Amino acid sequence: MAADIIMQIGIFVFLILFLFLMFIFFTTFLSLFVKKEYKKYEPCVSIIVPCYNEEKNITNCLNSIFSLDYPKRKIEIIIINDGSTDNTSNILRNLKKKYRKIRIFNLKRKKSDIGKWHKPFVLNFGVKKSSHEIILTIDADTFIDKNSLKRIVVPLQDKKVGATNGSLLVENKHCFLGVFQNIEYYLLNLSRRSFSNLFGNVVWFFGAFACYRKSAIEKIGYFKGGLMGEDVNTNLSIYRVGYTMKNVHNAFVYTLVPDTIKGLFKQRTRWWLATLDSLKRNKSLFSIKSNASMLFLFFNHYWWTFYSFILFPLLAYQVAYWMPYNNQNFASMFMYLFRWFSLLGPVYVIYKIPVWGVSFYSIFGVVSGIISLFLIIWAMYMFKGKLTLKSMIAIFFYFPYTLLLNAAIIVSVIKKMFLKSE
Repeated sequence: MAADIIMQIGIFVFLILFLFLMFIFFTTFLSLFVKKEYKKYEPCVSIIVPCYNEEKNITNCLNSIFSLDYPKRKIEIIIINDGSTDNTSNILRNLKKKYRKIRIFNLKRKKSDIGKWHKPFVLNFGVKKSSHEIILTIDADTFIDKNSLKRIVVPLQDKKVGATNGSLLVENKHCFLGVFQNIEYYLLNLSRRSFSNLFGNVVWFFGAFACYRKSAIEKIGYFKGGLMGEDVNTNLSIYRVGYTMKNVHNAFVYTLVPDTIKGLFKQRTRWWLATLDSLKRNKSLFSIKSNASMLFLFFNHYWWTFYSFILFPLLAYQVAYWMPYNNQNFASMFMYLFRWFSLLGPVYVIYKIPVWGVSFYSIFGVVSGIISLFLIIWAMYMFKGKLTLKSMIAIFFYFPYTLLLNAAIIVSVIKKMFLKSE
């Protein structure tokens, strides 16, 4: 009886997951038929670069900014050194000799600021010092493609657009975790492009490379402090005051991602907590009348939070339930688990259909595997990824990486419930 109940719960959960995946697929497909043409637009832009202990990255970041294919007379560059304790200050002084046009502001952190999320304060400082209506924010560990600025500003000629976002690509994509995060970023970029095109509003907004209308930032009362990440809250606040946000999929920047599991967990728990906090603060925005992208953002984060908590016990039960007890030698057990946690699983299910027949689980497993693979290849093609041996291995074993992300979600929620916020 208990086994039947667990199997029914599994069917229900996997059905929702399957519908979720199908929704992403059809949104991506339909978005291909939506395209808006813009006129050439080259406004004056204030580029704000906040940096804290970025001695390894600030030079490359500034070099990429000064390599932009954009009229230099229309660019203002503001560097805010947020109390760095490494060699960042000395490097900035030397860069000032090379790039005389940059404006550098050195802030001092109070002891009470140490360990807290300080970026909103720094961004607000930069916005107030800026001279132009269009503002680009870029993290110091992010390197901008030379064509990205002239692309990301274009939708802002529409006065209804309050902000635009580009596509983040992984700079250190050859390290072990970087290979998997590279695939993940391709998929995120594809989803953000699809929702923006089809529903007129971006679904995930990243502050690492974002372009804002200054009047929109002022209208929402600037970037909000007290959050571990200002990105989502700013996105929702701009939407609240009547603007839309657009994704410009071919405006590329390259960002450094965590190369250790500890670093990845720290980043993702912060991201997830900040998003949940922002959704809670702005829950009045989500109704049947809301933009589809906003509704998806709300559903997506609460669904994956719920799913992450039931995934591991459900997965353990499923693995044990289907385990071949009559053939428990090492080779067979290894191949059984190997199929569970790789793309070989869907292939093996297809191979076994004449023996096992067709069931909900076989349909779900095969179709989900095919759609996921298709979306990954599609995303890589759209964002100029290459099918190297490393990327193919990452695609083949992408499921275990998603389990790591689910574990980070669980940690973030437990942290929110039982520990003090940072």
